[in-house]
Amino acid sequence: MIRFEEVLTKHLSDPRFNMAQLCQLIGVTERALRSCCAEIIGMTPPRYILLRRLRQVRVALREAHPGATDVAELARRCGFTQMAQFASAYLAAFGETPTVTLQRAPELRFAIR
Repeated sequence: MIRFEEVLTKHLSDPRFNMAQLCQLIGVTERALRSCCAEIIGMTPPRYILLRRLRQVRVALREAHPGATDVAELARRCGFTQMAQFASAYLAAFGETPTVTLQRAPELRFAIR
């Protein structure tokens, strides 16, 4: 799992990064990785990767300046290619749209982390 986290940290923003590459870089089978993830973090590797990417976007949105930030471009830099799916997943994970996160008053953005 330590190696899993190290590899994710390096490749999280690459939208082409897939399970086969992940397993190869870690040196385990997909079955072994899925089993470890289920046991240790309680979810599948793709779900965990999605949540990590969403969190990466959320942190960036909270630190961004609303007038100077393009949500779609930020999402692309974090590995998302389908903006509608990104927006839907973001809303499901955080209960608000990415735009709302970005537009939140700076004093509130830092208080709600």
